[in-house]
Amino acid sequence: MDLNFINNVGTEQLHPPLKLFNTLRSVHNVKSFMGVRGPTERIEMDHALKRYIFKLLYYIALDNGKDIKFLFPDSNIDFNSLDELLDKSSSEETDFYRMKSSQMNNKHSFKHSGRNCGRKFKVGEPLYRCQECGFDDTCVLCIHCFNPKDHENHHIYTDMCNDFTTGICDCGDEEAWNSELHCKADEITNDNDSKESIEEHQFNEESITMVLTEALNYFLDLFNQNIESLPTFTKDITMTLRQLTQEKKITEVKSFLEDFKYKNIFADEGSQDQFTVMIYNDEYHNYSQATTALRQGSPDNVHTDILTSKIDSEGRAMLKCSDDVETLMAGFFAVQTNGLCATLTSWSEFVHQETCKYIIQWMGHCLTIPNSNFQSIFRDALGKVLTTPGDALTHSDGPLQNIHQYFPNKLSGTTTHPHLDLSILNEFNRIPQGYHQTLPESSLHSISNTLNQTIPVEEKEYANSRLQLLLYFDNRFWKKLRKDIQNVIIPTLASSIIYKPIFCGQVVQIFNHITRSIAYMDREPQLTALRECVVQLFTCPTNAKMIFGGENGYFIDIVWSIIDIFVEFTKIDNGTLVWQRVQKSNPTKSYGISLKQGLYTIETLISKVDDANILLRPAEFISVVTLCKLFNGAWKIVRKEGEHVLHEDQHFIPYLEYTTSIYSIIQTMVNAVVNEGCDRQLLLNAIRLINSFLGYKSLTYKLVHNSHEIIKFSVAVDRVAYMNPIHTLFSFLIENVPLVEAYETIIYQDSNSAPQLPVVPDSLTFNAMLQFKEEYEDKLSQSFDFLKISDFSLRSVVLCSQIDVGFWVRNGMSVLHQTSYYKNNPELNTYSRDIHLNQLAFLWEVDDTPRVIYNLLDRWMLLEWFDGKVEFKDTEYKDKISLIIQHFVAFIYQILTERQFFQTFESANCKKMSQIKNAIMYNLYTKPLSYSKLLRLVPDYLTENSTLFDLALNEVSIFREPKGLADNGVFKLKEIYYSKIDPLRVSNLGNEFESSASIIKKHLDKEKGGEESKIILQPQLVPPKNMDDGAKLLGSFTRHPVFAKIIYKLLQVCLDSEDGIFLNELLHLVHGIFKDDEQVNGKSSFPDAYLSKPICNLLLSIVNSKTDVFSENIRTKADYLLKRMITKRQEEVFDSLVAGFGDDYVQQYKNRKLSEGVNLEESERERKKRLAKKHQERLMAKFNNQQNKFMKENEDEFKERDKEDVVDEEGDINMTDSDKIVEGEDFTCSLCQDESSTDMYVIPAYHDHTPIFRKSRFGDVDEYLKEWNGFDNDDSGFVKELEDISDAVSNGTKPTRKVFVSCNHHIHYNCFKRYIQKKRFSSTAFICPLCQTFSNSVLVVHPTVKYQNGMDISIGGNPACSALGNSLATLNEQEKTNLLTTFDAVLTDTQYFDKQFHKSKYRSIANAAEILAVNFANTISMLEIASRLDKDTNNTFLVGKEQRFKTLKNLLIFIIQIYKTAGAPEVELDWVSKLHRDEFKNEGPACRNELFQIIVRSCLFKDQSLSSCIEEVLTVYSQLFFEDYVGCALSNREFNETWNYVTKTYEAPPAVSEKVSVYMDKLIVKNKINFEGYSEVNLEHFKALAYASFLKQILPTLRRCFILLKTFQLVTSEYEDSQFIIDSINVETSLIPEASSSLKETIDRMTSILAKCDNIDELIINEIAADQLPVGYEQVSDEYCGVVKLINLSKYLNTYVTDTNAIRLTEENRRSRNSSNRLDFKICLTCGAKIHSRTDRHEISKHLSQNCFKPFGAFLIPNSSEICLQLSQPPSSIFISAPYLNSHGEAGRNAMKRGDLTTLNLTRYEHLNKLWINNDIPGYISRVMGDEFRVSILSNGFLFALNRDPATRRRVPPTNEGDDSEEEEFGGNGDDFFTDEDIDEEDRFRNMNGQPGDVRDFFQIFQTVRNAMDNGENVGEDVDLTTPFLQLFGQQFRGANPNNDNDGIDPDEPFHDDTDDEETAW
Repeated sequence: MDLNFINNVGTEQLHPPLKLFNTLRSVHNVKSFMGVRGPTERIEMDHALKRYIFKLLYYIALDNGKDIKFLFPDSNIDFNSLDELLDKSSSEETDFYRMKSSQMNNKHSFKHSGRNCGRKFKVGEPLYRCQECGFDDTCVLCIHCFNPKDHENHHIYTDMCNDFTTGICDCGDEEAWNSELHCKADEITNDNDSKESIEEHQFNEESITMVLTEALNYFLDLFNQNIESLPTFTKDITMTLRQLTQEKKITEVKSFLEDFKYKNIFADEGSQDQFTVMIYNDEYHNYSQATTALRQGSPDNVHTDILTSKIDSEGRAMLKCSDDVETLMAGFFAVQTNGLCATLTSWSEFVHQETCKYIIQWMGHCLTIPNSNFQSIFRDALGKVLTTPGDALTHSDGPLQNIHQYFPNKLSGTTTHPHLDLSILNEFNRIPQGYHQTLPESSLHSISNTLNQTIPVEEKEYANSRLQLLLYFDNRFWKKLRKDIQNVIIPTLASSIIYKPIFCGQVVQIFNHITRSIAYMDREPQLTALRECVVQLFTCPTNAKMIFGGENGYFIDIVWSIIDIFVEFTKIDNGTLVWQRVQKSNPTKSYGISLKQGLYTIETLISKVDDANILLRPAEFISVVTLCKLFNGAWKIVRKEGEHVLHEDQHFIPYLEYTTSIYSIIQTMVNAVVNEGCDRQLLLNAIRLINSFLGYKSLTYKLVHNSHEIIKFSVAVDRVAYMNPIHTLFSFLIENVPLVEAYETIIYQDSNSAPQLPVVPDSLTFNAMLQFKEEYEDKLSQSFDFLKISDFSLRSVVLCSQIDVGFWVRNGMSVLHQTSYYKNNPELNTYSRDIHLNQLAFLWEVDDTPRVIYNLLDRWMLLEWFDGKVEFKDTEYKDKISLIIQHFVAFIYQILTERQFFQTFESANCKKMSQIKNAIMYNLYTKPLSYSKLLRLVPDYLTENSTLFDLALNEVSIFREPKGLADNGVFKLKEIYYSKIDPLRVSNLGNEFESSASIIKKHLDKEKGGEESKIILQPQLVPPKNMDDGAKLLGSFTRHPVFAKIIYKLLQVCLDSEDGIFLNELLHLVHGIFKDDEQVNGKSSFPDAYLSKPICNLLLSIVNSKTDVFSENIRTKADYLLKRMITKRQEEVFDSLVAGFGDDYVQQYKNRKLSEGVNLEESERERKKRLAKKHQERLMAKFNNQQNKFMKENEDEFKERDKEDVVDEEGDINMTDSDKIVEGEDFTCSLCQDESSTDMYVIPAYHDHTPIFRKSRFGDVDEYLKEWNGFDNDDSGFVKELEDISDAVSNGTKPTRKVFVSCNHHIHYNCFKRYIQKKRFSSTAFICPLCQTFSNSVLVVHPTVKYQNGMDISIGGNPACSALGNSLATLNEQEKTNLLTTFDAVLTDTQYFDKQFHKSKYRSIANAAEILAVNFANTISMLEIASRLDKDTNNTFLVGKEQRFKTLKNLLIFIIQIYKTAGAPEVELDWVSKLHRDEFKNEGPACRNELFQIIVRSCLFKDQSLSSCIEEVLTVYSQLFFEDYVGCALSNREFNETWNYVTKTYEAPPAVSEKVSVYMDKLIVKNKINFEGYSEVNLEHFKALAYASFLKQILPTLRRCFILLKTFQLVTSEYEDSQFIIDSINVETSLIPEASSSLKETIDRMTSILAKCDNIDELIINEIAADQLPVGYEQVSDEYCGVVKLINLSKYLNTYVTDTNAIRLTEENRRSRNSSNRLDFKICLTCGAKIHSRTDRHEISKHLSQNCFKPFGAFLIPNSSEICLQLSQPPSSIFISAPYLNSHGEAGRNAMKRGDLTTLNLTRYEHLNKLWINNDIPGYISRVMGDEFRVSILSNGFLFALNRDPATRRRVPPTNEGDDSEEEEFGGNGDDFFTDEDIDEEDRFRNMNGQPGDVRDFFQIFQTVRNAMDNGENVGEDVDLTTPFLQLFGQQFRGANPNNDNDGIDPDEPFHDDTDDEETAW
């Protein structure tokens, strides 16, 4: 293009491309953007520039404004030209591109028909994975595309997008899903034709393409010239400027800056521009350091914290600007002196950079517009413009000229790629050549100890597309711009079927450039685009196939690019190139990020290979192994001696971190080989290649026994490594080929020079292999020595053992942690591989077994002892020798028994199944485990196939259901599998032998019924028939005389030193040796080497040992082995024994065995006969056990028969004497434990409102006709809203709705006062000192004098407070005075339990009894309502519930005491009703159970019999009820509909008696206007419904009356379990309904006991005249008589997160953005409201205080499967598992994290309901929180309520996990399922930094604040308070937060478009 042409043409004559070219490059000349300005003006300019760019680009892209109305149909902007639009760009009125939130988030916004979704997840949004449908875990769906119908019964798991869990939606990507999906967004149809026409409009693709082309060309042109912020130049530029400034060469400074500023044809090079100081973000300064540095630079914005926050969020900010560069220099240098990165940027360039920022934001805005047609065109155009190869920067002026002029050394150095090393383009403005390498043919035959020879690729071609240039310039962009570019490019291209492979190819082309940029040239390497590119591109199978395939060698180039970075930090160690710790200064941590990213890239690519042969091809295999071998033995440690290490270095961490990644790569490779299969020759060649690296090391040897050369090395002296990943890979590969073939491959290392040999025999037995080797030994490679390989693994084993026993104690604890991680980590699988290689050494060096044994002993530092050169206790190990021998014996045993490497299976699946079962067995045998915990313990490669894992789990274990509210179901190993556990196997490495053996024996004893100490554990050996032919003689080395000598010497040591530390393991090893010999040579065989050495003599010595050192288990085992030897070789063994001990000694042994039933000299026939008889005896014993068990199970029946025979001397049944003496009740203080003190007793109580008193839903037949049948949950009801919730959640305005809850622990009142003073509690907020239950009051109690059989409570008597007062002990005058004083103190503290009463004229101690009576009635009602949840509730509501009845009894005693001491209340004034009705006269009844309150007050205080009180009240209520019911009759039509519903749903209502029918007819006549149109039949039906409603309505009151009377009885009865008798009627038995009894019969029976009438009908017809109506009845209302409970929940918890549209809950804040698509909500279980998370995390407390029941609440959190229990005062909360369980019995987070279907557990939910109904939630919270709750009381929740860190919130841990006890059942002891003992001690309280601390830390902090306030100091500025402390306070205590984007926005919104997604970097 001729650029000069542009300057000669008028603006109006320019074509759109030239208009855009012109406008963008001259934007700095626009008047609105010219000239430096202050901070406020810069903000205004920033907004104006954004509008300018958006309008410019939209106008031209939309065909010069013609398509604006189609893309933005709501815009009404009228303009004629672009110039006119731009002139008005600063006005918001012309912002046509702005769309309403409803438009952006409507149901049409996310349609993507015809393309992939590709939507970028925002922080806070949910993403969905499907285990069955997804190709892998990276395949995700957004909430708009996820269709629940596609995934029914699938494992769906959700995650919330955050900075680390992000990505794009893969909907539409066929490669991402295993089955076809149906996008939910695409199923939505348009609502009207106008929208459809807008959607179908064809936009001008040429215009869009042109705008994107010009905009990106301009963008690249700008940043091609911008090198000032590049780390490769920043320091040099600063030094140059500093030098010029110091020399006062201001002119040269200006010239220098002019040369480096951005230039184009509209920028005058000679003009003197204005300049700015720009500060850039980095990752190695914290917030305070950055703020301090900025202040040094004298910013023009006084709010430095705002500047710091902007740098953190945006990535850069302007420090200051000026038209005089001299005024900027001091600040420019000052901030850099403090370590910040700064540039001097011209004002014009700053404007251009901001323009580029908004260009990218405009592209992002385009991608969000809800127009599917525009989206398709725009995305295709963007993909085309980005990926098209070309010369986007042909006419750009690059920075090379300035670099040559000012920094010539930068380009003339020794580097071969200077442009790449400077991160700039070459002289042609193209991407420079990278450091590409490939392997020549000559390097494909072996693996070098250093690096294989590579040849550089000189002429690598690149696309030089705009995409590649953007990625190459990635390190030049600041934080926000980088992220915006990535969010535009990656989702768009990665979701395109066309451009995704092109995108991948172009990334791979410059992978070398990007990797090097991250490592060496990036200021913020963690922001690299490569991370997201790898996730989105390299996980795609097609892309992975492209990378591995073809002739491009992409994979090899990628690997060697990564190797190049690692090689920068390597060294030569003993001839081998290994990685060493980075010791260069690297504050950005770029090296570590680059290295980790590289390893992750390799692992990702390898995991996508579907053909394992690709990985085994020489070039690919050598490349990967070359990377891995850099860490083979890289981390070496040396044993320290002398002083203890004071400061342990952490240098091992990077080695451990990177080597773990290397092991993951190896495991991924092996999985591909095992799962996919591979070519045998390629696999053998891979073995040969690794052997070329491992087997040809130069090692030093030494001669032992004059004939054997062993490797000279000492683990305790020389530097030794324990991580050898190449050895692990070698072991894996050998395992997957026949052993003989692997052996042949290794001995013929050089395939080209291998001698011509006959074909290997068909019978690949071990003997054939040995013969083959011996026959051609002279032709074999003389250098073959497998010890060169296996010895390194042996060193690792010895090192781990030495460290375990404390031999390396001087090295500190870090080495112990390192080797423990290496040895016990099942994921690494390294320790077992070390054993495998040492097994191969014994197999492949079989011709010189003694040499291998001597080498083994020498490595364990035991050779000198073995040779007799040193005594056992004088070895280098000193006192650690016995412990090291213990490890040595275990290692030998593992070499003998770990045969899984050689075991043959029918298929790979069978092998995997065997490994899974083995892993499960060894993890479950010690204790039962939950499914999640078991998964964590089993290696990931064994749990990848969940179906196979579950099959294995079900086969070897049984499932135990959870028992409590907080525990999980566990799996318990089946008893039959305990016999298969071997305590000395590698699988049991983490457990001690003897304790493991004890557990196994315990279970075997349970199964076999024998004596535990007599049980012999059998070694578990795979039979040779199931092994590879080449490994059948694996145990042959144990039968060698040299090894037998080791066993003999070790046994002798145990006897000589009386040391049994390792004897258990040693005997088990001997047992394994004997068993192996039997398997190989037959059952009658016995190894001769163990007869030539008198081992039998030593065994007999152990058997007869008198020392206590040898346990019974040891002697039993030795005896068993000795008998085994005698059985096999009787004559030789006895000869040896006689020779060693003499004939008499041996005969004594024989006689003793004979007395035990064992004849050592019996023949085989006799032995079989004896065993048959023994078997018969066992059968008889088993029969006897069964008989005894039957007797025990039926013990009660036999006892009843025995009781019938118990008679006294005169022949009569002995009855209980009814005239026993009167006794007093025992009281003990919980604090002082004194029983004799005369001090008053109190009990803690929680006194508060309850949400359970609800009004009856008049006319709702379901309420009246639905039977109480225990707790249930309506699965379809979870979408319903509670209709009368306003009444249900009434709280503080109804003081008569309060109840009492108490733990009933007695405390002396004076002790109580001292307790709350010491603990800094108040009398209205404290926790019980015994059980930590939260309480806010105390009840005064007094010992009662009781009759042993109780008083005769006659209904016809007069048992009021005065009568019940006789049960109290008599008080003298002084005691009465003290009691009154206590009453006054307690009542004053609690405001007389009623604030209105406390302020009223009626206040007195006597009248307080009536207030307490009201609460007493409420508490009884609460108990009755809770009992409705029980099965057969009318039968059981009086049974059990001891704690509840005890509270009622104590409350009644308190009332009686007041009555007896202070006198009777003024009941006749009815002041209680007046007081509250006057106060709340417009709010309905003071309490819904007011009817029962009247009964209680009458019974307690009126001079009237109980029966009269009850009868009178019920009679009055009956009259009122029927009058109201008839007066509110439905219309005839409505009644017909109701009756039809009743007949279809329920059985016919009970028949109405004639008397009641007549009574109702009278009422109907009075209200006949309500019954117009009713037929006679309808009238009868109406009366039936009315009667049924009355029966159900009266039932709760009758039940409460019985509870009231039982409480009376408890006050007078000695025993709490005494029979409840009224007028000689046993109430509890008489209320048990018969099988066919109806509700009417039950009520009649209750009425006959309570009142002087036979049935309920007599009460109804007992009319009372209206003028005789007692005072207080006019406001009695109908109470809800159904089952009161928390809301109904969905059957499946998954429904809440996978199908949110099916949930129609009340939205508490309907203004919340995108509320229907958010998962961060909670559901109030009280009212059913859906509550979204708030930024201040106060959503729950806000809901309780404003919209729900205030004191406490329970909230379901579906996304985390938790329940939040919240207490308002003091503000406290805990989190327990939701009442949902998955198929494995797991609850909480574990239940859903794998996508399992979680089902509502009714038992758990019922218990939660009972906690809620009984007001037990506050006490439960306090018991769980413990000391933390105490702090919450003291601070009134101040610290814990504000800005609480969710990571440290209190959760109830699972209980009973792994507990094998069967004692605790659900609902066991007490009401709680969690005790404080289940909390780790360090979790009881955490200090302000989240670390374990003490409560006293809390007080110290508050003291600091008080001191500051007292001194008038400003806490935020002058007082030295730590940041963590300040974070605990509300925002009003903190400084300004400029990054808070909630101003003007609803605080309930989860995120905002402008919110930065990154975490705080400073």
